[in-house]
Amino acid sequence: MSAQAQVLHSALEVRSLSFEAAEAGRPVDVTGVVIFADPPSTVFIQDETAGTFFRLGNARPPKPGDEVHVTGISHTGLYLPGIEDSTFQVLRHVGLPEAIPATFDDLMSGRYHYQRVAIEGVVRTLSLEGESTTIARVSLGSRVVEVKVEQPLPEALDLVDSRVRVAGLAAGHINARRQLVAPYLRCRDWNEFTILTPCPGEENIPSVSSAQLMNFDVEGQGGHLVRLSGTVLAVFSRDELFLRDENAGIGVKLLQPDPNVRVGDRLEVVGFPEMERFSAFVVDAAITAIEPGETEPEPVEVAFADLMEGTEDGNLVSVVGVLTDKYRSGAGGVLVLQEGKGTLQARTPELPEGLPAGAQVRVTGICQVETTRGQEYRSQPESVSLRLRTAADIQVLRAPSWWTAERLAFVLAAALVAILLAGLWIALLRRQVSRQTVALRHRIEHEATLEERQRIAREFHDTLEQELAGLSLRLDAAVAKGGEDKLMGLLSGSRSLVGRIQTETRNLVSDLRDTTGENTNLEAALKDLAAGHPEGLGPEIRYETPPGDNGLPRLAPRTVHHLKMIARESIANALKHAQANHVTLRAGSENGALILTITDDGQGFDVANDTRGKSGHFGCMGIRERCLKLGASVEWHSEPGKGTTVEVRLSLKEENKAIG
Repeated sequence: MSAQAQVLHSALEVRSLSFEAAEAGRPVDVTGVVIFADPPSTVFIQDETAGTFFRLGNARPPKPGDEVHVTGISHTGLYLPGIEDSTFQVLRHVGLPEAIPATFDDLMSGRYHYQRVAIEGVVRTLSLEGESTTIARVSLGSRVVEVKVEQPLPEALDLVDSRVRVAGLAAGHINARRQLVAPYLRCRDWNEFTILTPCPGEENIPSVSSAQLMNFDVEGQGGHLVRLSGTVLAVFSRDELFLRDENAGIGVKLLQPDPNVRVGDRLEVVGFPEMERFSAFVVDAAITAIEPGETEPEPVEVAFADLMEGTEDGNLVSVVGVLTDKYRSGAGGVLVLQEGKGTLQARTPELPEGLPAGAQVRVTGICQVETTRGQEYRSQPESVSLRLRTAADIQVLRAPSWWTAERLAFVLAAALVAILLAGLWIALLRRQVSRQTVALRHRIEHEATLEERQRIAREFHDTLEQELAGLSLRLDAAVAKGGEDKLMGLLSGSRSLVGRIQTETRNLVSDLRDTTGENTNLEAALKDLAAGHPEGLGPEIRYETPPGDNGLPRLAPRTVHHLKMIARESIANALKHAQANHVTLRAGSENGALILTITDDGQGFDVANDTRGKSGHFGCMGIRERCLKLGASVEWHSEPGKGTTVEVRLSLKEENKAIG
């Protein structure tokens, strides 16, 4: 692209540059008419395409209406691009161009920014800014635009409430993000104002009631001054107050605060009607008459549901509810009230101390509709709040119940903890009782067993052992007398058998008499059982420790006794029936169980038929009964001609309970 083709020749081309392109300094050569001069820095020009500006430097500014030729480079500007490093030449004076009619939306959109525009509206207020600038606020329907006039207000010019046409430079306040915050107009002098409809004069301002304010008019809402009278309900910040006209309330925003206004005074105000969130206010108002009041106005007693109708918007009302919450907000605080299923927020300038949650309170304040919703052709309040005047507008009617939510939660938590502790204590007590019961049962069984063993021992000693002793003496006498060899052999054998029976009887009596409780070592008991067998009489009996065994656990005396007796009965069966040569005893622990085995190499037997008891044979039955008492299981592993293994399995978990 050639350097000549890059030159910008119109205001539209300049203002169409992006920020980056304008910052690059594109060459500019434009001709336009000066529409506003802001010495000593900026001049605004407009051609047939649009408007822009150029920097003056130290040159003398041209006059509005001069046609100038400007050269320079592009500049980013605060909002839209302009021209800097510029030089200009006044070509001729052609006068100001025709102003472009604009609405508030046109100004807010920025489409006519830095161009000459014209607006129409009603002058709301006139005020002096500095020594030589006047601010005129012009209402464009529902929006107000400021017009900055570079002249003071002439005393003879009364524009308030006049409908005017104003021509000037479209400008605005710009933020740091290059965004247009609020548009305004700049005018050279009051000649830019054209009065379309003059103000009616104070004597012609219509008096209206709150019920007539902003009602339908065949000519539409003109937005002109109205006169309103009422009793002061509340004063906020001295420039915002609420009046009650007849039975309705209405808000008033004063141009100048009046420190003499008090609640209860009768006022007459003049101002402009303006729609707020739900109801009309009177804004930019001035007090024209004041009559001191003797009593304060009474609030209207209403329920929460009545507030949602919207008829009390702006009125002084009083409601009763339960305080459910309170919190600080800004310089004041907020109370949250509840009545039935409805809730209401009451904003107060100061939050009282010691106001308890759960108390029933009466609050008095100005009803204000916060949000609305549309329902067919009607607008309905969606949320309503109260605006309290002072902390005195809060009255506690009834203190809260002692059973607050926090206390109830604490009591329930304490009760739950108590229940849990009681349940835990009961569980521990039951466990302790169960253990004590088991121990007591075993102690009773042990004592009963000891007593029975003592009785049996006495009976064996006083009857069987004495009879055997007498029989042994007689056999000794018969042998001493001599006789036939065959008879002598029989007597000698009988004497040996009687001696062996005596020995077994003494051992049995000794075992029954053993109440020391020291024999709780099963391994020692089994070794003693094997060692006590007479040598040369019957098979060899030995005790073996299972490979890898770490020793037997501690057992209850009754358990050792029963296991020993099971082993002895198994050995006796091997002696009497198996014709075995070797009997091996083993005891060890495996997978939480004690395992006792008695193995012989005898002739074996039929397990299914020969362990269920036969007439006159009770050995296997006795083993089963002892296992049942211990909570153990017993199995016989045998086949005819292949020896026999008796296996007893006892759970150590149950045994530990018995010991504990």
